[in-house]
Amino acid sequence: MTYEELRTKAREELTQGDARSAFATFRPALDYPGLLDSDRRWTDALGLFALIAGAMAGEALEKQIRETTLDDPASLYNLGYELVEQGFHGIAATVLARADRLAPGEESVITEFVAALERAGRHQEACAVLRRDAELLESSLFCSYLLAFNAMMTGDLDEPRARLPVLRRIATPDQAWAAERIGAFLARADAVRAVSPLDAGDLRGWHFVLGGSLLLHLSPYGMDAGMAGRYAFLQDSEATCVEGIRRVEAVLNAWGAAPPRIFELPDRNSAILAHAASALLKRPLAPWPSDDPGLIVAYDLSSLGELDSLREHRPSQILWSHALCWTRDHPVTPDLVTLMHQHNASPWEPRLVLDSTTKKMTKSEAVKGTSAELGARTAATPAESLEDLPHLLDLARAVKPQAAAFRTMGLRERHFESSPVKSSRFA
Repeated sequence: MTYEELRTKAREELTQGDARSAFATFRPALDYPGLLDSDRRWTDALGLFALIAGAMAGEALEKQIRETTLDDPASLYNLGYELVEQGFHGIAATVLARADRLAPGEESVITEFVAALERAGRHQEACAVLRRDAELLESSLFCSYLLAFNAMMTGDLDEPRARLPVLRRIATPDQAWAAERIGAFLARADAVRAVSPLDAGDLRGWHFVLGGSLLLHLSPYGMDAGMAGRYAFLQDSEATCVEGIRRVEAVLNAWGAAPPRIFELPDRNSAILAHAASALLKRPLAPWPSDDPGLIVAYDLSSLGELDSLREHRPSQILWSHALCWTRDHPVTPDLVTLMHQHNASPWEPRLVLDSTTKKMTKSEAVKGTSAELGARTAATPAESLEDLPHLLDLARAVKPQAAAFRTMGLRERHFESSPVKSSRFA
């Protein structure tokens, strides 16, 4: 659709009181690189965006958009920064690109522009912006780090390797984290390459490079439709949960790291899964938090609220999350993950079912029972397929020296929404 068509439709939806539809309609005009090819369109677009933002996010953002001066890089920078904070990364990149054109070479604008592109998954464009100024890359630790990181997110390991000596040379003591992080990515990549190709389809390999985490299960669906081993919409089963437990068991046995106990998190799904793991692995249950060694069992880390107690590595504690949402960042990457999804319902939650009478989809009730009862029932379920287990164990043995599961201190790596392995996603 043209800019004018998007604008007309969005205004109609906003007039009807549907700000979310108006935003979805108008967003392609604003998302980087946008359709704003004149100052007239910029003024018009920000005016409409202010109305939409006011209805969706409140008066403060609406006011800031209205007060943004289009020929003032600082004003544009401030708006772009706020849009990044609000999660509108593609729109922020469009705003910050204009600031960058008005104030070329300004480091704060460049780094925020690159941050917006990065969060929007536009890593190639982020690298192109950074490579424009060779002198800045040699003097700015943050720019050099951002180039290393974004290049790696395109599948390029040569650029991070070239950047690493620069990071080590220019870093102050409190900036050592940058070189350490890039060095850790590269060490994990070197470990993976012995057994896995690290190409554009190697989801397991790149998952390990980014977080030191092993991905235990690859979706067999949609490989030719752009899912690359991830799930889009999943209604999980007890059989898949048992498969996850059996894969955890096999990996830990290959590592010589059988856990002395199973830690039970307080949410219902995790508690059920912990009971099942306790029964199948024949290890006692223990409450979390604890400083003792053991396997921490989370059903879906991305559905838990408070993660502070799970952020820190402790000796002989291994964090397993059966499921993980891949379409958003998380503050913690589990040491082991069974499967990655966009939308998921556990076997014990309300789920979509076909009404045999009406032939329509309805939502079932949650499965009744205690955590112990449902855990025992799950443990009695046969596992799903374990056909690719030999390849998984080859990978596990190869990467053991670099696996996050064996870290004894420090924080677990973030889980990044983006990856060198791209997947289709759905609204």
